[in-house]
Amino acid sequence: MLTLAEDILLLMLDDDSGKMINTDPLAARYALGGSILMGLAVRSKIKAGTEKLAVIDKTPTGIDLLDKYLSIIVNSDKDKNTQYWVNFLSSQSEEIQNEALNMLVEKKILKEVEKKILWVFETRRYPMIDDKEEKEVKKRIVDLLYSDETPTPKDVVLISLVDTCGLLTNLLSNKEIDNLSERIAKIKSMDVIGQVVSKAVAQLHMDIAQAMSMAH
Repeated sequence: MLTLAEDILLLMLDDDSGKMINTDPLAARYALGGSILMGLAVRSKIKAGTEKLAVIDKTPTGIDLLDKYLSIIVNSDKDKNTQYWVNFLSSQSEEIQNEALNMLVEKKILKEVEKKILWVFETRRYPMIDDKEEKEVKKRIVDLLYSDETPTPKDVVLISLVDTCGLLTNLLSNKEIDNLSERIAKIKSMDVIGQVVSKAVAQLHMDIAQAMSMAH
């Protein structure tokens, strides 16, 4: 089973070119950070509330990417809340992305290709080798949105992150998303971490818009 960070990255990558598709960079950063907290939560390592985030199981998950941040949370000031950890992990998004990409390469789902630009700068791309996992993630999201089925904890957080990141437009038309808006909102309301991520992204956009208006 893939981690949430890996699921999110598969949805962010263009299958053929191996490049990141155009997503809101702020939302992508927070989604990757949130995926770590959510990954720990669905494995019953932490419990996140609106005011407090508590460690309920210190034993490692066996997944290096998750255990690295579980250790940081375990050894931190216990008064730090969910909002703090969402912000902290979003600041680690580049590292999270690189580690998750390496995990997908090791699993032979992606391959790493280096390309030189002007014989000097190198850029890395990650074309798909095996799209089975990606298709399963996409199918799971679409099937769940079109059903009355109660989602699993992992599906709840995945849909929350995908919606926050603006990635639903890669799976459904705008009309379909509008028609499913109540279902999406209902599923997102089931997850505290997802709500904190969404609010953080919305607040950042408001702050940026306000700063730009003042600059003019």
